[in-house]
Amino acid sequence: MQTKPDFQQVQHQFCQAIRQADPAQLPQLQPERLQLYRELLLNNIASFIDNVYPIAKSLLPESLWQQLIHDFFAKEQCPSPFYNEISLQFRDYLNREQHATLEQYPWLAELLQYEWLELYLDTIELSDRTLENSEQWQLTTQVWVLVYQYPVYQWQAGMSIDECQPQPSAIMAWRDAQDQIRVDVLHPVMAILIEPLSQASQSTEQLTQMLEQYFPEWNEKQYQQQLDQLLVYLQDCELLHDRQ
Repeated sequence: MQTKPDFQQVQHQFCQAIRQADPAQLPQLQPERLQLYRELLLNNIASFIDNVYPIAKSLLPESLWQQLIHDFFAKEQCPSPFYNEISLQFRDYLNREQHATLEQYPWLAELLQYEWLELYLDTIELSDRTLENSEQWQLTTQVWVLVYQYPVYQWQAGMSIDECQPQPSAIMAWRDAQDQIRVDVLHPVMAILIEPLSQASQSTEQLTQMLEQYFPEWNEKQYQQQLDQLLVYLQDCELLHDRQ
């Protein structure tokens, strides 16, 4: 007597048939219906990815972009049920697989990271940081300090691929009190000082030691000048709790 396959087995066969566009995986389902299911799912996933990475999509050849999405759809397992995380899973898939496209277009990994960051900043639940120690340097909200080899934060959809030239720089990205995404290009010294502040509050002594580590040839006056500039900059950005 032939036993019926259990639900999980049929579900697995169904998913594999859709991923691989292979009706042989599930012969009891009509190929036309299988193709309909596949197109619906693939179009949904493609729309999530397209909406998050419009600049990357505009820069790559359309056939290549579609191939990347098809590869992702066929091979990747998405553990999260949240639609917003599909785009992150797509980026992680390309990086983990060391996809040849990332080598062919050396700016692509940075561009995908930055475009995803914009979505993350727009959707993350941020709360104001409570002041823990009035003598410490402490930011009022979370910021991200990123170093790029390409100025991907300046790129726009429709630009020419010939414009994708290296320009090493550091940026700070955050969402301000008016819920607007802000991006500032940082001087290297500012990036060095703000990066640890993005993780935890710091004392003046700790920040000075950071400068001493990177610029041992400086004197005390130069260290203080940099801290003074940092203070003014963070206050102008409304990112620093008042200190005593």
